[in-house]
Amino acid sequence: MKKIRFIFLISMVFVIAGCNKEEQEFRMQPAPETGNNNSKFIQKTVKIAVLSDLHYMEPSLLKADGSAFQMYLMQDPKLLAESGAILQQLISKLLAEKPDLVLISGDLTKDGELISHQSLIKQLKVLEEKHIKVLVVPGNHDINNPDAKQFDGDNALPVPSITAENFELLYGKYGYQNAIARDPNSLSYVSEPVNDLRILALDANEYYNNTPDYCVVAGNIKNSTMEWAKEQLADAKIKGKTVIGMMHHGLVEHFMGESVIFSDYLVDNWDVKADELMQTGLKVIFTGHFHANDAIEHTKGDLSLVDIETGSPVIYDSPYRIMKLTDNKLYIRTNHIDRIFYPGLNGIAFHNYEKTFSFNGFEFQAKYMLMNPPYYVPEEIATQIAPVFAEAMLAHFVGDETISAETGSKIVAIAEFSTDLANILYGLYTDLSPSDNDLIIDLK
Repeated sequence: MKKIRFIFLISMVFVIAGCNKEEQEFRMQPAPETGNNNSKFIQKTVKIAVLSDLHYMEPSLLKADGSAFQMYLMQDPKLLAESGAILQQLISKLLAEKPDLVLISGDLTKDGELISHQSLIKQLKVLEEKHIKVLVVPGNHDINNPDAKQFDGDNALPVPSITAENFELLYGKYGYQNAIARDPNSLSYVSEPVNDLRILALDANEYYNNTPDYCVVAGNIKNSTMEWAKEQLADAKIKGKTVIGMMHHGLVEHFMGESVIFSDYLVDNWDVKADELMQTGLKVIFTGHFHANDAIEHTKGDLSLVDIETGSPVIYDSPYRIMKLTDNKLYIRTNHIDRIFYPGLNGIAFHNYEKTFSFNGFEFQAKYMLMNPPYYVPEEIATQIAPVFAEAMLAHFVGDETISAETGSKIVAIAEFSTDLANILYGLYTDLSPSDNDLIIDLK
């Protein structure tokens, strides 16, 4: 579970070299009807939705709001009470979009509660009944989680979680039963939901290392799983199949220093493993975990691999991705949940509520970080600086970050107090290619 240390670690971010990427106008446009290379082409346009970090909490787990639930939210601010309404709206959006396939890259539930998994699956069945295929992988929150709790006023009471074996059975229809290949050492699998399109679903979670007091946040692709994955990529290449990867943890560093400062959000030895998978033929992978909507290209020689991280619908501003695969090109756009049906939040009021909720959560955590080591900023000054940090975090989560003149002037003022703090803020606004929200990936 992401605790206060998530924001506290931001204090360690050093000056990030490089320049902001140029703004690029994106338009969905038809891809060429034919290709000139020797690889196979999927015979029809395939429409795919990508979701991540649903963090769905079954409503009955909030028996009574109180200090226990509010303390949880202070440590890990997410729209958990509203997650059911957000999920319902997301399902409605998908039914309207009518994708052929939905990919969900982990953290399906708040903290792996059995009842949350069961309730979520009922929603997935709505898509299944409309002939929309769904494929999932687990996230670090979903299995063997000691934080599976029901909240009742001042009390947080344990409820049943699930094992890896339970996950495979519960989500059998959503990847495991119809897999064309299974890794015997993890919950990784390969699915071919459409002729000549394969989904390489990788499980890098360390739920097997969880204890009664701690849920492991970090990720690791086991050596045996890596060998299995490379065999699957090689097989797909020989047979001319297009491959899209999916994993909860990041495979590529999304900003300079992430592997040092936020190592729990990347797989161990990410650079080596990204190189190996890229060299074996992987060109794109959809990830989550960090809750930011971001895309980054990893290159070596004439090879490239794009890690596309999708933000969480229970964090501002509730993104999900819709893409079309045509002639081995992915045309990707980002959509947002802009309204939900929830007491007091009907209609567009949700957008402002969500932004305020996330901003307040980031501001609280930033103030805590500033007043503690290594800065020991006086409370009066921390109160003034914390909102600027909250703005920067919101910008990073939304993606395609830019610094407004007003924000720039605030950071200049902060630099007079501390150049280190100013550099942290500049680092949060640094964004590398490609575009984060709307982009095109060539898979040929």
